[in-house]
Amino acid sequence: MSSTLADIPAAETILTGGALVLEGEVVQGTLAMAGGVITGIDLGKARHPRAIDVEGALLIPGLVDVHTDNLERHFQPRSGVLWDKVAAAIAHDGQVATAGITTVFDSLTVGSAPGWDTRAEMIQPMIEGLEYARDHHMLRIEHLLHLRCEITHANIVSLFESHSQSPLTAMLSVMDHAPGDRQSPDITAYRRRYQKNLNMSDAEVDHHIRTLIEGSQRFGPANAKALAEIARQRGLPLATHDDASAAHIEEAVALGACLTEFPTTLEAAEAARAHGLPTLMGSPNLIRGKSHSGNVAAADLAHRGLLDMVASDYIPASLIQAAFKLAADDALIDVPAAVRMVTAAPAAALNLTDRGRLAEGLRADVVEVRLIQNRPLVRSVWSAGRRVA
Repeated sequence: MSSTLADIPAAETILTGGALVLEGEVVQGTLAMAGGVITGIDLGKARHPRAIDVEGALLIPGLVDVHTDNLERHFQPRSGVLWDKVAAAIAHDGQVATAGITTVFDSLTVGSAPGWDTRAEMIQPMIEGLEYARDHHMLRIEHLLHLRCEITHANIVSLFESHSQSPLTAMLSVMDHAPGDRQSPDITAYRRRYQKNLNMSDAEVDHHIRTLIEGSQRFGPANAKALAEIARQRGLPLATHDDASAAHIEEAVALGACLTEFPTTLEAAEAARAHGLPTLMGSPNLIRGKSHSGNVAAADLAHRGLLDMVASDYIPASLIQAAFKLAADDALIDVPAAVRMVTAAPAAALNLTDRGRLAEGLRADVVEVRLIQNRPLVRSVWSAGRRVA
């Protein structure tokens, strides 16, 4: 901490009268920012005439969301309807910014099996919409691309290459959605769910399942290794998806993964901890108390000390709710530790060393939060020192 906030430049923003959530502690104090970075943190309340009194609110770092499918929902708001790509990017950006997220990895699926074909048509327009909105200064926060690669697809490597040239590409994950393992160990339940959700005929769902299983067996291992090598060469963080066993975790470590997303079993989470591989779970799972597909509950992993970070998955507003629910429900996790799971931990895992904490010299990504009836309410958001919500 700085010892003083005296001699504050005219362009500086000063937030005072709040509780600053720092690493390992919460302190009453004042935070100043200018030029996009935090320029000072001091104990006590500032009496500067331009200081903004946040009246006891919590000040936390901007949230870092490494996995959200939310852009897809704006680009395809209804089955068969594709929205304007730039308007979709702007609407998505506004939603995540007002949820307290200042760095978002927009997770887009590369490679699709029969029944998911619309996703193949959506990815390039979504990337173009984000790029256009960014280049024309229409976005409030920083957007990066997390390309989720379905390794059951025969041509996934070339598909990744065709979409990865965007300057926004910052993360790669490998996933295998073949039923009978990982996310969907029960093939009968998988068949029932997809036949209902995608309105498939018996023949169509049989073809869908057969294609995924055959692709997993024929192409999966080689595709995973090829994509991991590309990630290594380009310095892209690599994640694995839906690991369900110790063997899956060993494969992830061999690939050079920096985290495991949504492990589906306690066995996989324990193996990840043994290998020093950070574990990420979805905030909807944590808030609901269970997985939508019947896999391990995020809260169980948190209580066992096996949860390292949380992503919004498909509900942006759930991310900040999850952090404060962790602190309220689990005696083992205090507010700084819970906030770390949605800020500093994901930033560190993805080598974003300039954000995720309230500290001098780091990006001025700051969120003002008030707890009302134990619910976190985002009141104000600053992204790189600019108020965006």
